[in-house]
Amino acid sequence: MKIFLVVPPNVHYIEPYSYVKADKNNSIRPSLGLLYLAAALRKRADINVRIIDCNAEGIGLDALGEIIRKESPDLVGFSVLTFNLLNCLDAARLIRRVSSATKICFGGWHATLYPYETARLECVDFVVVGEGEQTFPELVEYCRKKDPSGDGRAHIKGVGYRSLSGEVIINPPREIVRDLDSLPFPAYDLLDVEKYSNLLACTENSISIMTSRGCPQKCIFCDLRGTPYRFRSPQNILEEIRLWADKGVTEFFIQDDNFTINRRRTIEFCELLIASGLRITYKISSRVDYLDDELLGYLKRSGCYRIYFGVESGSQKTLDYLEKGITVQQIRDVFKAAKKHGIDRCAYIMIGAPEETRQDIQQTVDLVKEIRPEHLHCSICTPMPETHFYKRLLSQGKIKRDYWREFAENPVPGFKTPFCSGIFKDEELRAFQNSIQRAFYMNAGVIFQEIMKTTSPKQFYAKTRMALGVLFRK
Repeated sequence: MKIFLVVPPNVHYIEPYSYVKADKNNSIRPSLGLLYLAAALRKRADINVRIIDCNAEGIGLDALGEIIRKESPDLVGFSVLTFNLLNCLDAARLIRRVSSATKICFGGWHATLYPYETARLECVDFVVVGEGEQTFPELVEYCRKKDPSGDGRAHIKGVGYRSLSGEVIINPPREIVRDLDSLPFPAYDLLDVEKYSNLLACTENSISIMTSRGCPQKCIFCDLRGTPYRFRSPQNILEEIRLWADKGVTEFFIQDDNFTINRRRTIEFCELLIASGLRITYKISSRVDYLDDELLGYLKRSGCYRIYFGVESGSQKTLDYLEKGITVQQIRDVFKAAKKHGIDRCAYIMIGAPEETRQDIQQTVDLVKEIRPEHLHCSICTPMPETHFYKRLLSQGKIKRDYWREFAENPVPGFKTPFCSGIFKDEELRAFQNSIQRAFYMNAGVIFQEIMKTTSPKQFYAKTRMALGVLFRK
């Protein structure tokens, strides 16, 4: 049986912050979700899996259609986010046109949030709700049997579909994967890793890995708020790192939303990595309240060279509204400690929260100047689909209609993601955002620092493009 897992060409951009298109043009990362699915599928006999990442491979829709027409896969799967739904639909329509017998499955976060709406979309035969490593292989087995009655679908937990009468059916959910060590390593061998890039990587030879899922924190704007936290063992992580280090990989991006939640696991991982003698570097994301001087020391000695922090705001009032559970002083202290250990700091900040004033935004700008991160990413506060933040504003009447669900039901190009300031107009928030980014990246010290860290002509070209995009963005 022939299965294709497809990342469609980036054509439509509906993200709520202005730098995303430049980010995507300069940094192309593999889809870990699809790589895990591919690895799970290969455990089954007689399944031929191929990953087609159109953006990494430079494949447009017409070229994708030609591949599908020639190969005629039995099933094509997409990992769908609300923000790439339009791109996935374009590809699905094309597949249906050139290979009518090919079944199409939408999984991922969007299908999990909006299963009924997704299953009703044209060209979608199946949806996978939740984690797919167990569900999708079972769906593939069902498709292999070619059951004309469709009865076999009813027994697959986590699958949605249309019945023979056209009714949308969403089966009961599947349990989450509790033991992440039980999952096979992502099937990176199905990709040409040299076609991927990361603007802020230190080398041309890096890959991404995942060591945990879920997050116990309560940030109102995050879709992972309060989700079950599970993690891989340090031994299992080191085994994957060693696998790729033996093949010449020297840099790793640990994509966990917060790598340091479990302090004991973090220290054990660092100790194992130090003892292994592997000469690799890595970067992580963390919260400021999960780090201290001792833990930063372990991270640095084991090869961690950069930490991404969700700073969000320099206004304690805004931090409390967002339910970050941190203080401005904690931000100051951890950035100072990380600098002492020689670890790069990247700060994610956010402006335009409801009732946030010009003074609050200025406090954020002042904090950035004080903590002096090596990298800065400024976004505009935006209620994301089905988040606690979005539901709160709906219940308070500050959002008048469920526009995310409307988009899920009828995804059309031109959709605009509303902001939620209550004080500033959209164009004022864009002006603030552009001003903050320009002031940071057009600083002579930052420019010199980036030049010194550039390791190849390819990276120099990407950084130049990004800088020009920041400088001339309206």
